[in-house]
Amino acid sequence: MQDAEATGSGNPITRFLDEHYFVLRRLHSLSGVFPVGLFVIAHLFTNAQMAWGDGGETFQHEVDFIHSIPALVFIEIALWSAIAFHAGLGIWYTVSGKSNVKDYGYGGNWRYTLQRWSGIVALVFIFFHIATLRWRWDILGWFTPFYGRGYEAPGMPAALADVPLSMPLTAYALQVSPIVALFYILGALAVVFHWSNGLWTAAISWGLTISEKGMKRWGYACVGLFVALTVFFGAAIVGAMAFDFDDMPAEQIAAFSATVPDSDWIFDDFDRPQIEAILDGYGTVDGVGEPEVGAPAPHHSARGT
Repeated sequence: MQDAEATGSGNPITRFLDEHYFVLRRLHSLSGVFPVGLFVIAHLFTNAQMAWGDGGETFQHEVDFIHSIPALVFIEIALWSAIAFHAGLGIWYTVSGKSNVKDYGYGGNWRYTLQRWSGIVALVFIFFHIATLRWRWDILGWFTPFYGRGYEAPGMPAALADVPLSMPLTAYALQVSPIVALFYILGALAVVFHWSNGLWTAAISWGLTISEKGMKRWGYACVGLFVALTVFFGAAIVGAMAFDFDDMPAEQIAAFSATVPDSDWIFDDFDRPQIEAILDGYGTVDGVGEPEVGAPAPHHSARGT
């Protein structure tokens, strides 16, 4: 008892975490299952419409709906707060916990280890995914901003205000480089595994699956969810990679090219003079699509790297 007190007495944060371990564990479980988990399902299902939704029209419709939600900013704040809480505690548990995989190589310990590592990979992926698309940062030339329609991009001419951009900008984010595409595949896989496996352990933590038979049945259900969500993000990847930028109408080419400067390398049938002529025809102005964080310009030849 004295050793335990001595261990936590030097650091108030450690002492707080130790004293409230039971409650924090339950809150950590809830934050991952509901706000984060439900968002993952909705997000992946929406993105899957890039392959299933009438050439991207359904995907654009879903994005328009999301962007029209009046309290969207508060939903984002709540979601990011839940992710920060879940990730913060998860990192603490990863650093302080011990896995005995080497000594006891049965399934439970491997799930424990994979859960921790998939959480770290998922956290890195989510940060870069949001930073490059939602926050529109230029990270060492990785500039893939996302806007639902033309009017969301600052400085977009009125003639292009209603042009849908969800599909081309999302496709560009995947096609910008094979390395980025691989990063998305591994990152999404980590997110899906972390949530599906977390559901299984959450049921045990909350006493919902007490018997071995119940755990086994719930395990099958979690595997089913993992497969379904993997199909969703797989469809999203296929839909984005199959998108042909040359098939866009002139107004969409203008809005896309104005949003992502110097992206003409993505086209096969249009050269720079042709794109500039299209841009001039819609009265585009300098400054549209400029990155919000200064960094080297995007690598125009990344498609072939």
